[in-house]
Amino acid sequence: MKSSQSILFGILLMFVYCRGHYASVSDRHDLCPKINPWVFLGYRPMGKEEAGSYEKISNVTLNGCIMKCCESDSCNVVFMNKNDCYTLSCKSNDACLPVYAKENILNFKMILVAPKLPVTDWTDVLEGKYFSEPEDANVVYPLEKICEVNNDCTDNQLCDSQIGICVCTEGYQLDDTKKFCYSNSGNLGLGSNTSGYDVDDVNNVITEQQQQFDSLKKVSIESESQKPPEIKHLVVSVLSKTVRLPENEATLSAYTVPADDTGHSYQYEWSLISKTQGSGQTVSMNDQNGSTLKLSHLVEGLYMFKVTVTGTGAFGETQANVTVLLPQRINKPPKAVILPSSLVVKLSNTVAVLDGSSSRDDTGIVHWRWELQKGQLGYRPHLPPDTPTLQLNDLQIPGNYTFKLTVMDAWNATDSTTANITVMRVPDYPPEANAGQDMVIYLPVKNVTLNGSLSTDDHGIVAWEWTKSSSDQNKAVDIQDTRTPYPRLSNLEEGLYTFVLRVTDNANQTSSPSEVHVFVKPPTNKPPVAVAGKNLTLSLPQTWVSLDGSKSRDDIGIKKWKWFQISGPSNVRFNKDNDSRTNVTKLTKGVYVIGLTVTDGNGNNASNIVKITVYQKKNTPPKANAGGDKTIVLPVSAIVLNGSLSWDDLAIVKWEWIREPNSLAAGNIILNSDHSSVLIVTNIVEGSYVFRLKVTDDQGASSEDIVSVNVKPDPIAKSIVCLTLYIEASRLTQNQADEVKLKLGMLLPTGSQLKVRKWTEEQNSKRAQLHFFVDDNKNKTLSGPNVVSMLKSKLK
Repeated sequence: MKSSQSILFGILLMFVYCRGHYASVSDRHDLCPKINPWVFLGYRPMGKEEAGSYEKISNVTLNGCIMKCCESDSCNVVFMNKNDCYTLSCKSNDACLPVYAKENILNFKMILVAPKLPVTDWTDVLEGKYFSEPEDANVVYPLEKICEVNNDCTDNQLCDSQIGICVCTEGYQLDDTKKFCYSNSGNLGLGSNTSGYDVDDVNNVITEQQQQFDSLKKVSIESESQKPPEIKHLVVSVLSKTVRLPENEATLSAYTVPADDTGHSYQYEWSLISKTQGSGQTVSMNDQNGSTLKLSHLVEGLYMFKVTVTGTGAFGETQANVTVLLPQRINKPPKAVILPSSLVVKLSNTVAVLDGSSSRDDTGIVHWRWELQKGQLGYRPHLPPDTPTLQLNDLQIPGNYTFKLTVMDAWNATDSTTANITVMRVPDYPPEANAGQDMVIYLPVKNVTLNGSLSTDDHGIVAWEWTKSSSDQNKAVDIQDTRTPYPRLSNLEEGLYTFVLRVTDNANQTSSPSEVHVFVKPPTNKPPVAVAGKNLTLSLPQTWVSLDGSKSRDDIGIKKWKWFQISGPSNVRFNKDNDSRTNVTKLTKGVYVIGLTVTDGNGNNASNIVKITVYQKKNTPPKANAGGDKTIVLPVSAIVLNGSLSWDDLAIVKWEWIREPNSLAAGNIILNSDHSSVLIVTNIVEGSYVFRLKVTDDQGASSEDIVSVNVKPDPIAKSIVCLTLYIEASRLTQNQADEVKLKLGMLLPTGSQLKVRKWTEEQNSKRAQLHFFVDDNKNKTLSGPNVVSMLKSKLK
C-alpha cells in the first residue's frame, strides 16, 4: 500500500512540473486525439516540398510547434528543422509518410498529428504502406521524450538541446519502448526502487509501449532484444518521354542499382501523380506492377508518374514525366486583302483610308508593311510601320497612286496585294446667291431679319455680304450681321427697301447679286377675327375635350392667344392657355362657356366663345379608395389616410370615415376630417387601427373601402431618457434648449451623439422635459439605464 502511494505521489510531482514548461501528453491528446505517439528523428515527409502546403513558424519549441498544429483544422504533420517549425497540410496521407534522411538526423524531427479523412489513425496508414526505416533504431522516440531542460527527463536521462529529446546518460541505454534507460550491465536505471516505482508497473508500461512500436514499425518483434532489419536504399532511374500527337502511346522503363537480374527480386508499383488540368479522359496504364509501364490514350499535356521499387530489405522510388505535344501542323500562307481595292478622291478632299484588317491567316498575321509602288513626282507619304490601316492625309496632287500591302505570319510566310487611288480635280462652279422672299411689314413694326441661307455652292460658301441697293442709299435703316446669312434690320421707315446679297466660295469666286424687297406700310387699324370653334357636346365618363382656335385671322398676323373659362359647374384646366389649340380637362355634368381672345401686332384684339355641354346618360357608381394598408412606427403620433383617389363619373358629394369595431379606440380625429377626403387621427398608440371609407355621389350611389394601419412600437423606447428642467416649458427658448443639449453631449463618451426625440411639458409642474437617446461611435443606441447611470456619475 505504501509503495502504491509513493508511485502516485511521484507521478503527480512529475505532472505538475511538466505543466510548467510545456503542454503535457494529456493536453496534446485532448487537442489531438489522432496524434501518433512517436517522434521521428532524422525523418522528412516522403513528398518533400510537394507533400502539401507548408506554414513556417520561427523560434518555437517542438512542443509549441505541435500545439500550433493541434489548434489548426487543416494541419496534418509537424516538421522541425533546427529552430524552425513547419506545419504541413498534406495533399495525401501517402505524401506525408516519414522517410529517413540519416545525414540530417540532428536537424529533422517529424510528428504525425492527424491523418487526412476518412483515415482516423496514422497506424492504419503506416501498416498499409511501406515507409522508410532507419539503420539506427535510436531515431524513433515516444512523444514523452520531448524536452527543453533536464528536469523534463526521467531518471538516468538528460535533455539533448540539439535535438530536444531526452537521451540516456553515459553507461545507460534505452529499452525497446524508448522510454526508460537501463545500465549497460542489464539493470533498469531505476536504482534500488528508491524513487517509489513498482518494477512490475514499469514492466507493464514497457510491454504496452513495445506493442505500439511493433505496430508502427510493421515488424514482428518476438523478443525484447530483437531490432528492426536494415533497409537498403535502391537507386531507381526512369527516362522521361516526349511524344507528339497523333501518337498517343508511350512506355516508361525503371532501372535499379543493383539491377533485378543480379540475383535480386523486386516488386514494382507505378502510379499517376498528376496531369495537366483539363487533360480530359483518364490515361490507360498497363503492366503497373512490372519494370516497364505501357501508356495509351494519351492527350495533349504533361503527365507525372511515380514508380516504387521494393525488395527484401530494400526500397527505392523515383518520378518521371511524359510530355504529349500537339500534332505538327502544316502552315498555310496568309492572304493579303485591302479594302477598298480602288478609290477615287476628288479635290479639295485630300484624305483616303486603306484598310488591310480583312487580311487573314490560319494562325494570325504578325507583321504589316505598306509601300508606295506608284505615285506623282514629289509625293512622299507617311507610312507607319506594322499597322493594318493606312490613313493618307496629303493627297493634293491629281494623278494615280498604287499602294502595296505585304503581310507576314508567325512562320515567316508572306503575301502581298495592291490598291489604287485616283486623285481627281473636279470643276468648281461659282456660288449662287439667294436673298430670300420679299417681305411686308406694317408700322409700328420696324424690325425684320432677312434669310440668305438658301444660297448654294458646289464646294461650300465661305462669305456673305449684304448691302442696300444703290437707289436706297438715302433711306434710313440700321443693319447688323451683314457677314452672315441672317442680317437684322431695324429702324425701318415707311416705304420700299431693296437689299442685295453676294456670296463667295472657297475658290474666291463671287456670285451674281440677289435682291430682296422689304415693304414697310403704314399702320392698319383692322382688328383680328377670333374663332374659338364650334360648340361641343360629350357624355360622361369622358371629362376632357380639345379646342381649336387656329382659324382666327388678322391682316398683319396674330401675336397672342388666351383661353379662359367664363362659366361652368366646375373649374376646368387648360394644358396650354396661350396657344391656338388647347385641351380642356376636369369637365363634369353641365354647360361650360370658354372664351378665346386673340391679339395682333398692333395691339388690336378680338374675342369669341365656345360652349361645351356635358351629359350623363347613365350614372356610374363611385369607387372608394382609402389609400391602401400601411404600417407606421412610433413615435409618429398621427395617422393620415388619403381617400382623394376615390372616383366618380360626375362628382363625390359626401365622404365618411368610420372606425371599425375591431379597431383600437385610442386616438382623436381632428378638424372634422372624418367627413373629408383626408382623415387625420392623433394621439395614437401601438396596435391595429381599421377604418372604412364610404363615398357617395349626388345621385345617392355609394362605395366603400377598408384600410388597416398597423402601429408598431418605438424600437428604441427603452433607450429614451427623460430629463426634467427647472424651467417652465413656456419660458424655454431655442437658445436655452440648444445649450442644454450641448452641455449634455459634453458629458458623454467621445464619439457619442445625443439625439433629441421631443420636448414636452410636465403635466403638473409645467416644467420643460427633454426626451432624448444616445448613439455610440458605432451608431449603436445605448440603453436608457446605462445613459442615466453614466450622466449621474458625471454630475456627482
